[in-house]
Amino acid sequence: ATLAECADLVLRTADPAMKAALSHAAYAKFVNSRGAMRVGVASPPAAPARPELPTLVEPKLVPSPKTCELGMSAAMIHNVAHIELNAIDLAWDTVARFSRLAADDGTAVDDAGTAVPTEFFADFARVADDESRHLGWCLQRLGEMGVRYGDIPAHNVLWEGAQATASSLPARLAVVPCMQEARGLDAGPRLVAKLQGRGDNRSAAVVRRISEEEIAHVAVGVAWFRHVCGGALGGVDPGDAFRAHIGVHAPDALRGPFNHEQRVAAGLEPDWYSVGPEHRMGREGEEQLGGTDAKALVGRLAQMLALE
Repeated sequence: ATLAECADLVLRTADPAMKAALSHAAYAKFVNSRGAMRVGVASPPAAPARPELPTLVEPKLVPSPKTCELGMSAAMIHNVAHIELNAIDLAWDTVARFSRLAADDGTAVDDAGTAVPTEFFADFARVADDESRHLGWCLQRLGEMGVRYGDIPAHNVLWEGAQATASSLPARLAVVPCMQEARGLDAGPRLVAKLQGRGDNRSAAVVRRISEEEIAHVAVGVAWFRHVCGGALGGVDPGDAFRAHIGVHAPDALRGPFNHEQRVAAGLEPDWYSVGPEHRMGREGEEQLGGTDAKALVGRLAQMLALE
């Protein structure tokens, strides 16, 4: 099987633990092949397979950790587990959905004429492997607290961001690793502090480790976004390009507080996400996303940020 076919298999696997196991196996096979395993081409599903639970609801209907009957720590780790499950699928979807741009000789180009080498797909396969490990930590911690993944309703906003960028590699890189995953750098330390404040040092240690490793994931997205901007587009300023894509897909999602230190460590410069009124989405941007659909996605993203 090719790497893209392995990615497609993971996306079509509903069980979270099996999804993680297949991710580990696929990445190990790719690395151990020493270049013999091709990227290949796959046609991934429009949405990944999911278990029957958790029930997916609007972000505003997700129980607050403060009021969750299973306890604040359980609710927080359940939220992180859901994010990590989505992160696995987001990484593999990037591999599979854009595999049409891959070539074994590294000469394939994206819709902007930018070369997409095998290293791009290798990087996102590694991200998927990391996210699978993170999910495993969360599932283990939930089990220690007597909770299962699926016991608490969750939202589908992260995957909606993937669907909105399915046809554009630059947009996918801007929205998923450079925006969505960067939010984890902002929220992680606050979540660690809350867990420590409750005396749950074990859960805090899990979240701290995940947050630290997410820096590399954001860095992967930033590096490849810069690569795309510096290709046949003639050297477009990546900050301008980032704000343009966010202005269409998630104009109100870039709200502080920001963890500037970790963002800079990942290569995400403050002027990228210092979005002023002139960068907010107008009618033209709404039309690109489908009018009211754009407004709905923006509203759900804002509600998701409020959960932090």
